[in-house]
Amino acid sequence: MFATILKSVLRQMRRHPLYVGLNIFGLALGIGVFLTLALLVRYEYSFNAALPNVDRLVRVDTRWAMPGTPPFEFAGSTFRVLPFLREDFPEIEAGIRLENTDLRTERDGTFSSFVSGLTDPAFFSVFGLKLLHGTPDQALARPDGLVLSAGAAIRLFGTTDVMGRMVPLNRDGVTVTHTVTGVLAHRTTPDFLSGIEMLAPFSSGDMTTRLCFLSWGSDCGSIYLKFRRPGDADAVNARLRDFVIRHAAGADSDSSALGLHPEKIFGLLLAKLGEARFNDFHVLYAEDGVDRTVINSIGLMGLLALALACANAVNLATARAGLRAREVAIRKTLGASRRVLFIQFTGEAMLAAAIAGVLGLALCEILVPEVASLTGEELVVRYGLVAVVLPLIVLVCGFASGIYPSMVLSGYRPAAVLAAARMPSGGRGAARLRDALVMGQFGIAITIVICMLVINRQTDFMRTADPGYVRSGLLIGSPMPGSDLAAQRRMLDALRAVPGVVTAGFGELAPRPNTKNFGTYSYDGLAGPIRVSLLQDVVSTGYFEVYRPRLLAGRGFDATRGQDDMPSRDEMQTRTANAILNARAVSRFGFASPDQAIGKIIRSDRRMARIVGVIDDERFESPRQAVYPEIAFFDTLAKQPFSEPIPAVRFQGGAESDMARRLNRAWAGILPDIASDFSAADARMAAYYSGDERRGRIFTLGAVAALLIACMGLYGLAAFAAARRVHEIGIRKTLGASGRQIVALLLGDFLRPVAVACLLACPVAWVVMRHWLAGFDERIALTPAHFLIAVAGAFAIAILTVLGQTFHLARAEPARALRAE
Repeated sequence: MFATILKSVLRQMRRHPLYVGLNIFGLALGIGVFLTLALLVRYEYSFNAALPNVDRLVRVDTRWAMPGTPPFEFAGSTFRVLPFLREDFPEIEAGIRLENTDLRTERDGTFSSFVSGLTDPAFFSVFGLKLLHGTPDQALARPDGLVLSAGAAIRLFGTTDVMGRMVPLNRDGVTVTHTVTGVLAHRTTPDFLSGIEMLAPFSSGDMTTRLCFLSWGSDCGSIYLKFRRPGDADAVNARLRDFVIRHAAGADSDSSALGLHPEKIFGLLLAKLGEARFNDFHVLYAEDGVDRTVINSIGLMGLLALALACANAVNLATARAGLRAREVAIRKTLGASRRVLFIQFTGEAMLAAAIAGVLGLALCEILVPEVASLTGEELVVRYGLVAVVLPLIVLVCGFASGIYPSMVLSGYRPAAVLAAARMPSGGRGAARLRDALVMGQFGIAITIVICMLVINRQTDFMRTADPGYVRSGLLIGSPMPGSDLAAQRRMLDALRAVPGVVTAGFGELAPRPNTKNFGTYSYDGLAGPIRVSLLQDVVSTGYFEVYRPRLLAGRGFDATRGQDDMPSRDEMQTRTANAILNARAVSRFGFASPDQAIGKIIRSDRRMARIVGVIDDERFESPRQAVYPEIAFFDTLAKQPFSEPIPAVRFQGGAESDMARRLNRAWAGILPDIASDFSAADARMAAYYSGDERRGRIFTLGAVAALLIACMGLYGLAAFAAARRVHEIGIRKTLGASGRQIVALLLGDFLRPVAVACLLACPVAWVVMRHWLAGFDERIALTPAHFLIAVAGAFAIAILTVLGQTFHLARAEPARALRAE
């Protein structure tokens, strides 16, 4: 039987190469796209899954509910909490603190940065990572210990055999020599630790002087816990509110505590690492989070591409079935049973699907590196998964594409077929099936195209939307460590002296995540006190000239006004500070307009502030996240320093890259032991929309594949119609129909299912994209333009697809067409 099936497939390839080629290539395209996107979805769902005992690992997150702002969760917690957790919960087997940082090596004045972490000696007890060299229990036990990844070891020394080597590391301008005590084994499984190149222990100075080790209201990293049993995390999670009340409460004068009722504003919760990939999408400052809905949509798109390919195969097979009617009739006359014919035709479909599967795997090999470059993920072809999935796909696709044509072909009656002048077409049922499949194909394709257009438009909007400050001609540097007043003054003078710099200034906030300082302020309104938690910034002279925020009311800071300079700590209780609010803060305090806020006094526990100006909201973080209500104070560097200020400059008359190099040299003249990286605001903000941008490209790939498969099906039907309707067109032209009328008739028949598909696709795409856009604080309007572009594009592609066959039919000579019948 196999030999018969093989001969029949080869014969069909010779006789009808167009149909067979469209069938196999369409299936191969669907299989290749499905395998590629399935590998991507598997990568996302397997994130962190390979960590040893991942079902017992959690991260301690913090939830804040500050007055006047919506509650938010962020991926981090105060390091002060760890010893209390160990003391109160015997369910915890081990726990560590981890601070993501950049450790640098210096050679000839050039800094090389490594993705690094500072942690506790029990790191390997929690995560169980394997070492190529070294002992996990001892690798971080010594204060100067250093664990390198295999890649970092080769980068530094050219080999992984580096135990005992000395590595001078620069951190915030201080160089400390570490000894290599371990080398991490290379890991191919995705997890949040896979990018780390260096691990070093916290120093004793860190734990005794840094605020995040001492205060409940400060943080600088994350805490990870390993429980003794998988169910312990849920039990402990339910008791964390009482834990906070016991340990975080204290008098207002206690700077390490959070007041008498900390549970009202502060909470801890345990985030399971096995579920963190998708849960972290809604957690602030969690760098590895992705939208589960987007990943599921990508997987669904791959499944739909496979379904489209199967539908395409069914469509072409049913259209072609009539061409084999006489073959079936003759074989039945010679004694072939319906069962034998059914097995043969199903086998032919299976063989075609197997050939398509091989081609699809080859296409997957080509697409996977491209998708990996688009997404930035370490995506590779996992043949263990492919070996399981591909045979199943071949069986399902072969059976799905062969079952209906096999039933139709094997059911032909020999006498009726041999007596007929024309080949059977399958009747109205087959025609309706073909139209329904075309509608389904184009409906899915148009839905994907609309989603792709909206995603790409939203990504473009995020990149180009007005952030509230002027981005062109703006370069922003790294935070200056420490609080050396003289060094800060020299730094501003050095930056302002660089040729091409118009002005320079300091701020404590800038694009991209950085240390944040919140304070709760109250205003005595008509309905009573209104309390709002404000993000606090301190800016220097030149700041407003550098960022150029829009002034909505009042005035900016003026160095000539002594009252604008921020009061010192000793003056806070006796002197009112002048401050500027952003529009979000004005709204939260209940002022009807920015003008109404000018001159009003707001109070916190430590200071009073008079509002002298209101600026428009400045977006320094993700477009998905609401802008914080913000208050800014003024510091002229006359009496007191900034706390880790971030320099920024406005320049003109030079290339951005050249100006960045000049500024970095000026920085090195003041702080030669600390690396600097002046970069544009757009580059610093790119991380917030790059993920959506990359996944938008995946949707573009899916949209192109879906349209191509749908057009192949439509082209096959047009070719089938060209073979079946020659006689009809000949009669119409004999009766006086013009070529234009024939073209309009045929295009109407071909495009009718496409039009119905558009009507079905638009509401589905509208619901899906409306839900997706709701996740952004700033977003585009879902206008009819996106739908009209997709519909017009679908019609244009459909017309171009069938136009050749339509003109061929319309130009047929009636006499020849009728004689051919």
